[in-house]
Order: sequence, then C-alpha cells, then structure tokens
Amino acid sequence: MQRATEATIPEVGAELRPEIRATPSYYLHAFLDNFIPLAFVLLLWEGVARLEIIHPALFPTVTEIFVKMWELTLEGIFLKDVFHSLARLLSSVFFAMIVGTLSGLLMGTSRWVEKVLIPPLNFFLAIPGIAIFPIVILWFGLTEKAIIFTLAFEASLSIMLNTWGGVKSVDISLINAGRALGAHGYALFYKILIPAALPAIITGYRQGFSRAWRILVAGEMLASIGTGIGFRIFEARAFLASDVMYAGVIVIGILGFLLE
Repeated sequence: MQRATEATIPEVGAELRPEIRATPSYYLHAFLDNFIPLAFVLLLWEGVARLEIIHPALFPTVTEIFVKMWELTLEGIFLKDVFHSLARLLSSVFFAMIVGTLSGLLMGTSRWVEKVLIPPLNFFLAIPGIAIFPIVILWFGLTEKAIIFTLAFEASLSIMLNTWGGVKSVDISLINAGRALGAHGYALFYKILIPAALPAIITGYRQGFSRAWRILVAGEMLASIGTGIGFRIFEARAFLASDVMYAGVIVIGILGFLLE
C-alpha cells in the first residue's frame, strides 16, 4: 500500500483560489488597505489633540509632531541619531554573526560542546536582554562598548540556537550520501552540513537582528551617551518635550518597519 505524503495530498480548495499576481492594482489595493486605517487614526488623533481633552503638553497634535520631526531632520539631529543607532546595531550584529555561527556549528557537530553550551544558552534565552545591561555597565561603564557588547551577546544567542538546530536537523541520508561520494571531514562540513543548515542559519541572523534592535533603544536610554534615537527620546522626557518624544517613536517605527 502506497504511503501518503504531504506532497501527494492536494490542498483543499486549491483549484478554487484565484492566482494572486503582483499587478499595479494589487499594489494599489495593498497600499490603501494599510493607508486608510492609518489615516483615520491620525485624523482622530489630530481632532482629539485640538480639542485639548488631554493636556497639550502630554498629547500634541499630529501636525506639531511632524513639524518637529522635520525640523530635527533638517537640523541634522535625527540624521545623526539614526546614524549612530544603526552603527551600533550593525557592528554588534556583525560580531554576533561570527560568534553565534561558530558556536552553533560547534554545538551541532560536537556532542561535548553541545552538553557544555546548552544549559547557559537556555538560561540566557529566558532572561530579557535589557536585564543584563546594568551588569554590563559595571564592566564597561556608560560607553559605546556597553551597548555593543549587550546587543552582540543577545543577538548571538538567537543565532547560536538556530545554527545548532539547523545542523542537528540535517538529514542523515545527505551525510551518508556525501560520505559514499568521498566527502569526509572538512569537505563534508562545508559541502553538506553548511548548505543544508543555511536556511536555519539565515533565520537565526534575522531573529538575532530583531532581538538586538529591540534592545538597542532601551540601551541608549540607560547609557545616556549623547547620541541615538533612544537617548533623544529619554532626553526629551526630562524637558517634557512631548513632540520630540513622539517624533522619536515614529522614527523608531519607520526604521523598524524598514529593517525587519
């Protein structure tokens, strides 16, 4: 009796679902589906703010927020903050990719390394990344190193986990086939294991990037080193400059959308 597999089972309703093509009208509808609700929220915000139901110092109008954001951009303040934030993010993720990938590959190929690293890996994955930041400040002080180290450490955890899982999930038949064709040692490693585990490794890079991005802003607020979107928002809080705070949050949202 032939065994049914996922590939031989037709998807229910597959013939009834129309094919989606990336036509100009498709992009227009996708844009409107996102723009109309957003425009409604902004108009509602503007109306409530102008009625001054909430004190203007706490709830400025959308117009005031975007005017302030434009002014800070023209003055170069936001551009400098974005540059420094992205520089910290990219440099930390670069280090995390090296450390996390190598550690994950060692875990996937060495039982001894796996047993040693799994307990601390699980322990630190359960801890919110920003929780270790005060400890890192004790080591490095309120410096760039403290932020970059924290981001790199947290991002490397996700990369390590996914790389290890990718190597461990490689089909044993691929490894046996490679050995039968004469691949051993280093050749088996970079011709069979790494290509087969590459999708999981790339997923780890993306998750590590997202993990570092979410910690970056909070780290800049705590470190208060003079630059960065997080620092700008936290500084505005001290002067009750709510328009700058909201503008900074919007910049974070835009960057997060573009980066992720």
